[in-house]
This record gives sequence, structure tokens and C-alpha cells, in this order.
Amino acid sequence: MSLYVKQYLSADKPNLVLLHGWGMSSDVWGAFAETLADHFSLTLIDLPGLGRSTVYPSPYTMKSVIEQLAKHVPEKASWLGWSMGGQIAVEFAATYPQKVEKLITVASNPCFVQRDDWSCAVEESVHQQFEASLDANIVKTLQRFIMLQTQGAELGRETLKFLKAILKELDHAAPIESLGLLRGDARASLSQLTMPVFQLFGEKDNLVPLEAAEACQQLSKGGVKVYSGAGHLPFYSHQTEVIADVVSFLQEPAV
Repeated sequence: MSLYVKQYLSADKPNLVLLHGWGMSSDVWGAFAETLADHFSLTLIDLPGLGRSTVYPSPYTMKSVIEQLAKHVPEKASWLGWSMGGQIAVEFAATYPQKVEKLITVASNPCFVQRDDWSCAVEESVHQQFEASLDANIVKTLQRFIMLQTQGAELGRETLKFLKAILKELDHAAPIESLGLLRGDARASLSQLTMPVFQLFGEKDNLVPLEAAEACQQLSKGGVKVYSGAGHLPFYSHQTEVIADVVSFLQEPAV
């Protein structure tokens, strides 16, 4: 059993770690990662129990996942996390601030499920239904999940086709265990980060409501950007723009 790590290494380029979201693998980065490799030395990881990573901690907790990731990443790097990968990246940065130079989250809600003081998230009843359906039929639930990510967004059909092709090749070891991380709350961790932070959102995201962008702006001193017409995968539908923003942010001298 092992953790799957793919690297585009270059000694003269700064390190960047990419973390995908729930139900996917690092293949979701596709051409986005290949273009970023022109600028950065990349480390792509399949999260524990997802994609080609057959190893996963038991119990499957945020702390245990972070400890596992820490063994496979550069001593110092910037981090970019999408969706649940963004939550994990925030918690990693809070746990190991000396390892994270800059942080970018994409279509990521620090608190994915609604709470009394956080309405800009998925309703509790909806998430419970999702957990129940995953228990009953993993394949159908994953298909429904990727449809939600692309519905109503620019390049929605093309994005769905791309995700379906990836999903077809996946056989997750711990889809149910890893889903538990989406019940976490990274708001306190996000608010305490001292490194530069940049949070990217899609205007038409069905999983992370637009209101979350404004709420996250209040939590973090970093920048926030919303991509007009983008769904849950702005790095696919608005790839050129997102790459330009990522490169610009990461290449800015840290103050």
C-alpha cells in the first residue's frame, strides 16, 4: 500500500504542491499542471485512499492525513488546493507554517457543511442524503457529484466529459472514510494564517456558494477572486486566466 506522488521536478524553480478534491485524483489537474510545470517544480499527490493512493490512515482524520502528507512534500513549498484539497491545505499550513510559503485555494469552502454561524455552505440535510447515497451506490453517487460540479457553468459539458474520463479509471480505496473531512471546519485555521493567501472561486459553483467568497474575505487577510461564469473547476473552464493569476501571485515577492 502506498501514497501516489507524481512530480515535475526542476532544481531552479520554486516548489508548488497541488492537492485535488474529494472523489477525484491528481489527474484532475491535467493541462493546468503541465503548464504550471513551466514555472514551478510540482508535487502532485493523490490524497490518502483516493485515486491511486491505496494507503490511508485509520481513523481517517484531518490530523492523520496531514501527518501522512508531511512525509511526501518538499521541506518548503507553496500549496494550491482545490475543493476539499483546499481545506486540507489550509489545515496543513496552520499545522506546519514553516513549510508553506504561500497558499492558494480554488473553489474551496473552509466550512463545507452549513452551521448556525455559517450559512454559505451545503445544507446539512443535503450532505446527509449524499452520505447515505454514497453508502448505497458509490459509482452513481460519484457521477451525480461531478454533474453538480459542472451544471450551469461555462464549458460545463466539456468539463463533465473531462471528469467522467477520469472517474472511469478510478477505484478509490476509502471514498466513504475520506468524505468525513468535508464535515470539518477550517475557518479558525484560515483566519490565523500569516503567509500570503489567495482564494479563487467560481461564480456559478453549485457546491461553494458565491456568498462564501465574501465570507472568506472577512476570515483571511489575503486576496479573493471570483471567475465570472465558472463552476467548481475554474482551473479547467478558465484555465488561461487562472494560470496567469496563480503565476503572478506566487512570483510576487512576499512582503
